[in-house]
Amino acid sequence: MMPLAVISAAIAFAQAPPNEPIKEEIAQAYKSKLGEGGSTFIPGVRWERWRVKEIRGWKLRFKRISENRSPGVMTLKYQAVARKNGWCADYQITDTRTFPPPNPQILPIFIVEPDGVKACR
Repeated sequence: MMPLAVISAAIAFAQAPPNEPIKEEIAQAYKSKLGEGGSTFIPGVRWERWRVKEIRGWKLRFKRISENRSPGVMTLKYQAVARKNGWCADYQITDTRTFPPPNPQILPIFIVEPDGVKACR
Protein backbone atom coordinates (compact mmCIF):
# COMPACT_ATOMS: atom_id res chain seq x y z
CA MET A 1 0.00 0.00 0.00
CA MET A 2 1.35 3.47 -0.95
CA PRO A 3 1.56 6.24 1.62
CA LEU A 4 -1.01 9.03 1.31
CA ALA A 5 1.70 11.65 0.59
CA VAL A 6 2.89 9.72 -2.48
CA ILE A 7 -0.66 9.36 -3.82
CA SER A 8 -1.50 13.04 -3.32
CA ALA A 9 1.80 14.09 -4.94
CA ALA A 10 1.08 11.86 -7.94
CA ILE A 11 -2.41 13.36 -8.32
CA ALA A 12 -1.07 16.91 -8.04
CA PHE A 13 1.61 16.17 -10.65
CA ALA A 14 -0.94 14.69 -13.05
CA GLN A 15 -3.07 17.86 -12.79
CA ALA A 16 -0.18 20.31 -13.17
CA PRO A 17 -0.53 22.50 -16.24
CA PRO A 18 2.09 22.27 -18.96
CA ASN A 19 4.98 24.71 -19.10
CA GLU A 20 3.20 27.90 -20.27
CA PRO A 21 4.93 30.68 -22.24
CA ILE A 22 6.90 33.17 -20.18
CA LYS A 23 6.35 36.96 -20.21
CA GLU A 24 9.28 37.56 -22.56
CA GLU A 25 7.90 35.11 -25.15
CA ILE A 26 4.46 36.79 -25.04
CA ALA A 27 6.14 40.20 -25.41
CA GLN A 28 8.08 39.01 -28.49
CA ALA A 29 4.90 37.56 -30.02
CA TYR A 30 3.01 40.83 -29.40
CA LYS A 31 5.80 42.86 -30.98
CA SER A 32 5.66 40.65 -34.10
CA LYS A 33 2.49 42.50 -35.13
CA LEU A 34 2.33 42.77 -38.93
CA GLY A 35 0.01 45.73 -38.92
CA GLU A 36 -3.60 46.79 -38.88
CA GLY A 37 -6.15 47.00 -41.64
CA GLY A 38 -9.77 47.44 -42.39
CA SER A 39 -10.41 50.98 -41.21
CA THR A 40 -10.29 52.38 -44.76
CA PHE A 41 -12.78 49.92 -46.23
CA ILE A 42 -15.35 49.58 -43.45
CA PRO A 43 -15.39 52.45 -40.94
CA GLY A 44 -15.05 51.24 -37.36
CA VAL A 45 -13.98 47.70 -38.33
CA ARG A 46 -10.31 46.84 -37.85
CA TRP A 47 -8.23 43.73 -37.69
CA GLU A 48 -4.72 43.03 -36.55
CA ARG A 49 -2.32 40.27 -37.58
CA TRP A 50 0.72 38.83 -35.85
CA ARG A 51 3.59 36.77 -37.29
CA VAL A 52 4.04 34.67 -34.15
CA LYS A 53 0.89 32.60 -33.62
CA GLU A 54 2.34 29.74 -31.62
CA ILE A 55 4.95 29.29 -28.86
CA ARG A 56 6.13 25.75 -28.07
CA GLY A 57 2.76 24.29 -29.09
CA TRP A 58 0.69 26.97 -27.31
CA LYS A 59 -1.72 28.70 -29.73
CA LEU A 60 -1.85 32.48 -29.18
CA ARG A 61 -4.72 34.93 -29.50
CA PHE A 62 -4.59 38.66 -28.84
CA LYS A 63 -7.68 40.77 -28.15
CA ARG A 64 -7.65 44.56 -27.89
CA ILE A 65 -9.46 45.56 -24.70
CA SER A 66 -9.07 49.33 -24.84
CA GLU A 67 -7.36 52.23 -26.57
CA ASN A 68 -6.88 55.59 -24.86
CA ARG A 69 -5.49 58.62 -26.64
CA SER A 70 -4.35 61.88 -25.11
CA PRO A 71 -2.12 64.60 -26.57
CA GLY A 72 1.13 62.90 -27.59
CA VAL A 73 0.39 59.55 -25.89
CA MET A 74 -1.57 56.41 -26.83
CA THR A 75 -2.20 53.50 -24.44
CA LEU A 76 -3.32 50.13 -25.81
CA LYS A 77 -4.50 47.30 -23.56
CA TYR A 78 -4.70 43.72 -24.78
CA GLN A 79 -5.61 40.35 -23.39
CA ALA A 80 -3.44 37.49 -24.65
CA VAL A 81 -4.54 33.87 -24.29
CA ALA A 82 -2.27 30.89 -24.90
CA ARG A 83 -4.07 27.52 -25.29
CA LYS A 84 -2.71 23.99 -25.24
CA ASN A 85 -4.31 20.62 -24.41
CA GLY A 86 -7.27 22.08 -22.50
CA TRP A 87 -5.19 24.62 -20.55
CA CYS A 88 -5.36 28.41 -20.97
CA ALA A 89 -2.70 30.89 -19.83
CA ASP A 90 -3.95 34.50 -19.66
CA TYR A 91 -1.83 37.65 -19.90
CA GLN A 92 -2.65 41.36 -19.68
CA ILE A 93 -0.58 43.63 -21.95
CA THR A 94 -0.27 47.41 -21.60
CA ASP A 95 1.52 49.24 -24.40
CA THR A 96 2.02 53.02 -23.96
CA ARG A 97 3.51 54.87 -26.93
CA THR A 98 4.33 58.48 -27.73
CA PHE A 99 3.42 60.28 -30.95
CA PRO A 100 5.80 62.38 -32.99
CA PRO A 101 7.42 64.70 -32.29
CA PRO A 102 9.14 62.57 -29.63
CA ASN A 103 8.88 63.87 -26.10
CA PRO A 104 12.00 62.94 -24.09
CA GLN A 105 10.04 63.37 -20.83
CA ILE A 106 7.60 60.58 -21.71
CA LEU A 107 9.15 57.18 -22.25
CA PRO A 108 7.33 54.28 -23.93
CA ILE A 109 6.09 51.72 -21.38
CA PHE A 110 5.45 48.06 -22.19
CA ILE A 111 4.13 45.67 -19.51
CA VAL A 112 3.12 42.00 -19.73
CA GLU A 113 1.38 40.62 -16.62
CA PRO A 114 0.58 36.89 -16.29
CA ASP A 115 -3.01 36.38 -15.18
CA GLY A 116 -2.81 32.68 -14.29
CA VAL A 117 -3.27 29.26 -15.89
CA LYS A 118 -6.58 27.44 -15.77
CA ALA A 119 -8.43 24.63 -17.46
CA CYS A 120 -10.49 25.83 -20.41
CA ARG A 121 -12.85 24.43 -22.99
